Amino acid sequence: MKNLFVVTLLSTCSLLSACSSLSIYDSNLQQDHSTFLATLNSYQIDNGFITIETTGYGCTFFNSFEVQVADNIENGLKVVQVNPDKCGMKPRPVSLQYSFKHLGLDLDKKIAVTNPIESSSDTLVKN
Repeated sequence: MKNLFVVTLLSTCSLLSACSSLSIYDSNLQQDHSTFLATLNSYQIDNGFITIETTGYGCTFFNSFEVQVADNIENGLKVVQVNPDKCGMKPRPVSLQYSFKHLGLDLDKKIAVTNPIESSSDTLVKN
């Protein structure tokens, strides 16, 4: 029994020393904070604002997206998702509005939106 205790103790110490060499700032352990082009169900543009409708799964909020310049020459903008919704609840339509006046696009010209559009009927569960 004493030998089993010594072996267990040594194994635990070996594991702890191996774990202690890991840094909490190790790039392999950090969360992925990359952004990606959001798929929208629809959008409307009016006076420097874009209202988007997308599909949420319980954790889609205003800070889940950012509006960015896609192309200055083509007067284009894109909506990128910066915080993915991983809540896994029943899909629901979510409508959010963002200003893009600060981006420097010509508001007197047509604004091109580069995001893919997916019909909400493809992704939402009907009641």
